Amino acid sequence: MFDTLRTYWTENPGSLLRLGGAVVLFAVVYLISRLVRHKLLPWAQKRVDRRKNRLPGILLKGFSKPLPVLIWVLGLYAALFFLPLPDAWLDELLRWALRLLRIALIGLLAWGLIGSSDIAPMMVQNVQGKLDVEVDKTAAAFINKILKIVVICFAVVMVLGEMNFDVNGLLAGFGLAGLTVSLAAKESATNLFSGLILITEKPFSLGDWIQTGTVEGSVEDIGFRSTRVRTLDGSLVTVPNSQLCADNIVNATQRTLRMLRFTLGVTYDTPRATIESLMEELRTMLSAREDVDSSTVRVRLTGFSASSIDILVQCAVKTPDLAVFLATQEQINLEILDIMQRQGAEFAFPSQTVYMKQE
Repeated sequence: MFDTLRTYWTENPGSLLRLGGAVVLFAVVYLISRLVRHKLLPWAQKRVDRRKNRLPGILLKGFSKPLPVLIWVLGLYAALFFLPLPDAWLDELLRWALRLLRIALIGLLAWGLIGSSDIAPMMVQNVQGKLDVEVDKTAAAFINKILKIVVICFAVVMVLGEMNFDVNGLLAGFGLAGLTVSLAAKESATNLFSGLILITEKPFSLGDWIQTGTVEGSVEDIGFRSTRVRTLDGSLVTVPNSQLCADNIVNATQRTLRMLRFTLGVTYDTPRATIESLMEELRTMLSAREDVDSSTVRVRLTGFSASSIDILVQCAVKTPDLAVFLATQEQINLEILDIMQRQGAEFAFPSQTVYMKQE
């Protein structure tokens, strides 16, 4: 092979010039691709971001990385024409290079479309505005994932076609294999349909704080098979969608109130008048607070325990936020301490009275 090249270069004095031209062409195209990526595209992105129509900006952002690579690949392909090679070798090289170029174009197009998948939320917003259909960000994210998978599948099929694979036979094989896998993967199919139910019924959205029988935390992602929940200690818990659908879900984000409920125990030697005055002052204190729903205030004597007279204290705090609720609860507890001291009442604690029988 090297002898053939040496003979060809000896018989063609312009071979070195052609090789230099190929190198220079590739270098120029590479510099152009760098200029496009670092100068032209950022400038164009700023211009299109000012427009009300977000579609050009999303497409430009999605293709900002594939476009310079496309310029680089086209420059490399063009440089091959200048290589000082025998005609038969050059024709064979260009034939393979053309096939690789088509595969690269398919991959770059898929790369750009995946990067532009934010079009899905924009389309959802347009549908929501024109057809009065309520679609939240969770459904938009789910549609986004589906579009990415569709683009990847089409790209893989097109690449296999360029590589002369029997795509029809391959798809038929995938169909039979898919049927077999679906029969064996009943649980995965259940999780998939459960995920669709979570998207359509919307018991919670991304970012909501939920509580189930097994997990409590903020929803970070709703996937095809499972949902990821970030707990209070920072752990990321993955819960199968079928388990979520079968469980009771408490969405703390959607509530407007937090219920405060506890039992206040006073000693048995507390006079009735003191207990009545204590309960009345507790009702007045809770009803007067602006952060408490006065219609939910309940202060009642509910029973007699082994060591205390039990007074139920109940009210709803006007906040869904846990930190604000805890701060309000602290203030209420401190005020209860002051009221108990003013009324001369004492907190009960578990105790026993022992009577000694004398004979």
